Amino acid sequence: MKINGIQPPRVDTTPGVKRAAPPRENSPAARVAVSSQAKQLAEARAPEVSDAAKVARLTAAVARGDFMLDAGAVADKMMSEER
Repeated sequence: MKINGIQPPRVDTTPGVKRAAPPRENSPAARVAVSSQAKQLAEARAPEVSDAAKVARLTAAVARGDFMLDAGAVADKMMSEER
């Protein structure tokens, strides 16, 4: 049954199976520690935004609908980054 266009999650109703309660916000099970190496990896994968004017120009072009994308150039760039 959908409510306001949203399908609620399914619940396992298998007899005899108890589901664990979600961890409380301040419990040790709710805390996550991220290593410094994981943080460095995340930063390395983050896109660089060094030219705010260029970003604004591209955003405006997309909004106007006149941004043209060279699919071949994008594919070449993607392939060069995988090597």
